[in-house]
Amino acid sequence: MRFSQSSKYAILTLVRLAAAGGGPVTVRDLAADGSIPEPYLAKLVPPLVRAELLSSTRGRGGGISLARPAEEVSLADIIRVTEGNAALQECPFEPDPCPGKPDCPLSPVWDPLRERMVQFLEQTTLASLAARVKGRG
Repeated sequence: MRFSQSSKYAILTLVRLAAAGGGPVTVRDLAADGSIPEPYLAKLVPPLVRAELLSSTRGRGGGISLARPAEEVSLADIIRVTEGNAALQECPFEPDPCPGKPDCPLSPVWDPLRERMVQFLEQTTLASLAARVKGRG
């Protein structure tokens, strides 16, 4: 599994937001805090809002906030928004998208590994990562 820059930025942003109390925080402040280009982050926000991972409030005192408690948002949730569900299912050894074939010689090796990685992503929450960030600060 290889994740895009969008996934990396989305995860870093949501972890920082959770560590800061969940918001509201402006996109400008989050971008500056995370060394993420503001225009790039601004493009990431709408899909995260549509997926109900973030909420957005306009006007004075507004910004973006976590839409759910950090304990209820997993890394897998974020990756599904930024990469699509197929990113957690496809085989990385095939040039074309392949969710797995029973007769594939790699299936007995890859399928259990993929399942463990998806389980890790499902079990790792923003809250657990935010606690690590707070512990460094």
